[in-house]
Amino acid sequence: MFKLTKELNLTGYTLLVPSVSVGNVAQLATDLLIETLKPEKVGMLWHPALIPIVGPRAYDHDKDQTTTTAELYLSEERKLVAVQIRAPLVGALQSDFLDKLTDFIRDRQLAEVIILSSSFAHENHQVGARPYKYMANERFLSGHSEALEALQWNPLEGNVIHGGGFAAKLLASCTEKELIAFVLFMYVSEGDNTADAVQLVSLLDQLKKPLLPREEDGLKLKLAMPSSWKHLFGNAAPVNVY
Repeated sequence: MFKLTKELNLTGYTLLVPSVSVGNVAQLATDLLIETLKPEKVGMLWHPALIPIVGPRAYDHDKDQTTTTAELYLSEERKLVAVQIRAPLVGALQSDFLDKLTDFIRDRQLAEVIILSSSFAHENHQVGARPYKYMANERFLSGHSEALEALQWNPLEGNVIHGGGFAAKLLASCTEKELIAFVLFMYVSEGDNTADAVQLVSLLDQLKKPLLPREEDGLKLKLAMPSSWKHLFGNAAPVNVY
């Protein structure tokens, strides 16, 4: 399933996985992390559930000239491994993909899994509530209860993230295999979701601080925007259509 460019020891690393969901917020947030931290591309994923795509490179620091459906990035400094997935999973093959992904996590002895996702804005039924929630299994809560209590984040009541892709299923698969796992998601509407991605990354930094670099004031995050974001909505309409 994983085609690595070199042998890796991932023991103790955190794995970040975006779920293809409303507004592609998780993918955009992962873009921000990769462009900011400039991790090394160390492999790609192959599975029938992954719709094959190919395009130009997505990040300025990436030495490869092409981008594929699912790729693996490694930051030794942050002890972080990030998967970037650029297409939804084929529904009938989703379970097998998640099963093999969690086998990889277990066999490589990664420390924990953080899943990013998003949900429809109208599913946030609490007036004045924060536009984000989390889900976590007991193994994650046992090691992060103080951090979550300090952040005062609200957990999701239930186990369904509407529009959240495979996030809840991956959490359940991790739990079955006794892996430490956590889902962080935002309530959003479709459109220009880059601001939502920035907020999601900021929330992740609060949980895993220090994760991202800071500006000179030591407070604001120093984020780098991928050059590929210039083409989020395609080219402008040709003049001759008017």
